[in-house]
Amino acid sequence: MAERVFARKMEKVGFADVWIGERIPYGIRDAALYPLFTQDLIRLMERLIPPERQGSVAIGVIAKARKP
Repeated sequence: MAERVFARKMEKVGFADVWIGERIPYGIRDAALYPLFTQDLIRLMERLIPPERQGSVAIGVIAKARKP
């Protein structure tokens, strides 16, 4: 989901002063730390994603807001 869309959705449910900040790249090895990604899926990703892209397959974003 695009950051601006995420921020707009946060505002729609009542959050104010939405701030989208730090962006953190995640690689396949980072994904392996989460239970959502099984060892079979990690191996599949390693096989299908070119080695030069495996270090950054997703971006985590830090978002802050306040609930008035």
